[in-house]
Amino acid sequence: MFFHKKRKQIKENLVTALEIPRDLACRETVLTLTGQSQAVIENYRSIIKLTREEIIVSTFSGKLSIIGKSLEIPWYTPEEMLIKGCIIQVKPER
Repeated sequence: MFFHKKRKQIKENLVTALEIPRDLACRETVLTLTGQSQAVIENYRSIIKLTREEIIVSTFSGKLSIIGKSLEIPWYTPEEMLIKGCIIQVKPER
């Protein structure tokens, strides 16, 4: 446990010292919402569930659920995706 915390602290210090964006260095998911009609998810693993009412995405730190109406994914790449529709709720799960 001690070594895990120490390794995390060293990584944080290195990211800060080298001015590397945290999302790249730590593989953190970035979610950008534009109103209630559009979301861009960066740094995700895979799509777990895709319906018109719910999209569940696997991230490096858990799952991310997008709940709404008329949801769709017009485009995606291995690094990012665009979700359109009426977004009602976003739920991160660890």
